[in-house]
Amino acid sequence: MENGAIEGNTFDLKSLFGQATYDIEYYQREYAWSAEDVRILVTDLFDAFERVPHDRLQHRHDADVFFLGPFVYIEQPHHARFLVDGQQRFTTLHLLFLHLYRAASAWEQRDAVSKLDRVITDFGRGTRPQFRIDIEERQEALEALYRDRPYELPAGASLSLRNLHDRSRQIGELLDELLEESDRCPPFVDWLLSKVVMVGIRAPSRDSGFRIFESMNDRGARLTPVDLVKSFLLSHVRTGEEKLNESWRHMLSELTGVRGDTDAPRKFLKAALLARYATVSETETADSDNIDLALNIWVRKNSDRIGLRQPDDYHRFVEDLIRLASHHRTFLQASRQPYHHDGLAALFYNEVNGLTNQMALVLASIQPHDTDTEAKRKAALVANFLDRLFVERTLNDEPVQTKDFQPDIHRLIPQLRTCTTHQDVSQLLSAQLPDSTFEPITTLGMRGNNKAQVRYLLARLTAHVETEIGNPNLIADYLAQERTWQVEHLYANHPERHTHETPDPATFRAWRARIGVLVLLRRPDNASYNDLPLEVKRLRYAREKGLAAVLAPDYRKNHPALRVFIARHKVEQHFREFGREPLQKIVEVRGELYRRLCAHIWDPQQLGFQPLPPPTRTESTPPVTPWRPISPARLRPLRTDLARMMRSGILAPGTQLHGERRGNRYTAQVDAEGFVLLDSGDRCPSPDEAGKLVCGTRSCVGMTFWYVTSKDGRPVSLRELRTQAERDGRLLSARRS
Repeated sequence: MENGAIEGNTFDLKSLFGQATYDIEYYQREYAWSAEDVRILVTDLFDAFERVPHDRLQHRHDADVFFLGPFVYIEQPHHARFLVDGQQRFTTLHLLFLHLYRAASAWEQRDAVSKLDRVITDFGRGTRPQFRIDIEERQEALEALYRDRPYELPAGASLSLRNLHDRSRQIGELLDELLEESDRCPPFVDWLLSKVVMVGIRAPSRDSGFRIFESMNDRGARLTPVDLVKSFLLSHVRTGEEKLNESWRHMLSELTGVRGDTDAPRKFLKAALLARYATVSETETADSDNIDLALNIWVRKNSDRIGLRQPDDYHRFVEDLIRLASHHRTFLQASRQPYHHDGLAALFYNEVNGLTNQMALVLASIQPHDTDTEAKRKAALVANFLDRLFVERTLNDEPVQTKDFQPDIHRLIPQLRTCTTHQDVSQLLSAQLPDSTFEPITTLGMRGNNKAQVRYLLARLTAHVETEIGNPNLIADYLAQERTWQVEHLYANHPERHTHETPDPATFRAWRARIGVLVLLRRPDNASYNDLPLEVKRLRYAREKGLAAVLAPDYRKNHPALRVFIARHKVEQHFREFGREPLQKIVEVRGELYRRLCAHIWDPQQLGFQPLPPPTRTESTPPVTPWRPISPARLRPLRTDLARMMRSGILAPGTQLHGERRGNRYTAQVDAEGFVLLDSGDRCPSPDEAGKLVCGTRSCVGMTFWYVTSKDGRPVSLRELRTQAERDGRLLSARRS
């Protein structure tokens, strides 16, 4: 670089992380990304990967690149770079590499492991790896992750290190859900390293680097889409511009102040436009995409549709936005902590569960002139509906990522716009509620890809019992990102202790994982119990919350509030301690207990809904779209290769699967949707999860573990079947959707 020139270069992640280590100024080393920041980045990467047709993944040069933005750096000696701007993205990507490395190592995918190793450290395996993001404070935590060792935060850990630990755990959970099966890991790693790019701005010195950084981040010199919308609107009002401008500024200040989120105004405006004016349906997403891309341009192009024709129309539109923003501010506050007194707690639950697109559906039900009370009633109904839908999909092994709710949100928005009162909203959504007895929870098991959902269900069940018997509601603590409460298995992972009451170790593991024999415990208690047998642990459960404490001897004695609770919920034979009853009996009884509790928690009447006969249409009654049963096939089919093979007719429903490990033989079968049905009665959404469960291992390459018997009696693995089908062209039309 001559004469102090500034250069720009495009790097794919393989070259970006594989050719240098990165240092960061000491006062910039705080890692501060939120759970939402990380969720957006990771899910955006997977969404982009999934949009690449399956056949093009095999020809990586044909795939489009995914741009992750610019960064500023200074080249230093010995293949080191000083990172001026970009450490939040760099750190998050580095954590993602580490978790992918762990997954690929467990699956013995050596090529992927080798590629990831080169972007994680600057050398192969050594006594002490030097990580590409070279910060001493993080060394121990990253090394534990790299070596697959346990790690606990040290006393007095910095906020940055605590956040790094929390975000690392979050990325691990996201990968469990998004990766779905082992065979997706290598192509995703290849795509990530070769097709995700960043533009590096190379500065000649630190001083110039920081000047570039300040210039890039000078928010005062750059108009946001929200500023451009305001400018467009106020330029057409012509009268009262100063008053409206002050109201607009106050609105933005209020929205930004709720959670310290400078992007809150844009999120609100996006949700409001989508809720009230966009053309959306299950299949129509153009307006939604354009609003997300450039909402100011969308407003200009669609001013007629919004009703902006005369100066008074602009005045009215701005005033309506300001009124909606007042309601929206309340909903933002409720999404941060559970508002039990206003019935808005489900806004918090949905936020915890990643349904960050709920606000558009909520605002679709709100009229600008609604009173605060009316707006809250409507919002509570919409949030309760989404929470109920989330639970239903969890129980039925359906996908529960943010985007998986988008088709139903788009379908309901036009209908909710016509609702005038909260009774209208209740009537509309009542017709959409799934008619469920919660029966699937009795066999729901915790697996690698549903840990967050199982934890959520346990948190709601625990909080319900505690509040019903007069104890404080600690739901916010149960769901806290810090994971101060953890999932406890009543039965330790020792199948040899139960050979007299279970058919085989695989059945024991399946029963042990069912939610009925899982509880929430404080982290220190969970660690102290370790692998003690239930007959010993239950003596100590008396100090725990009710769902666990009831297993302790005499917990039900001298507890009048508990007796009332038992009678109200009709769980006399289920909410109790157990003597020497067999494991299967306890699993079944506890599963039925959880089913009955779910029926109370998510009872339609408790949520504000009234199942009604088809009403007589009146002026204020919105038209009701008939309910269609929710099924994985309608919403989003399973994306595993086994599911693709089933949909392509390569395997027939009921096909028997066989597997073998260390001399033990296992059997299962597949259904029409591609789920693996185990002999224990449990259903797994992927061959990997089914293999892990029966073998009791942390990982399993299901497509090679499970095989079918061919017509000539030869064992053929699922991977062989898939490969042959791809050669024959029978899978080419099946896109990873």
